[in-house]
Amino acid sequence: MAFAIPAATSITSLFVIKKDFYTVKDTGEIRANVQALSPIPAGSNGNAQGFEVTEYAADASCLDQIDLSEGPVALTFESQIRPITNRFGRTTNTQMLVKVVVQPQATAQPRPTASASQPQAKPVDPAKAN
Repeated sequence: MAFAIPAATSITSLFVIKKDFYTVKDTGEIRANVQALSPIPAGSNGNAQGFEVTEYAADASCLDQIDLSEGPVALTFESQIRPITNRFGRTTNTQMLVKVVVQPQATAQPRPTASASQPQAKPVDPAKAN
């Protein structure tokens, strides 16, 4: 009897404010992370309100898909639980961002331009206003 065990994946939406990576000297492994703003759940941290910075481990390939050139961006990621060894040698199962699922849509609205058929408002002369 064969079982199909599904991968432990989930979808995570984040407001990304920073991406970073470094190379482990001993192994040459590239470790990447993404920082995002997260709302502080009510009552979880005393009487704190607002937002906090949360850091997520990420596949290095994710960083190429994140464009912060125009500021922070809201993205949706696929994440998986993976065993991660930290710099102290301790291995834990950690949520890791593995790919960007939804890219933000360019929602630039065309600006109306004044044409010859549309009269433009003339500035009011303050001397004639009274």
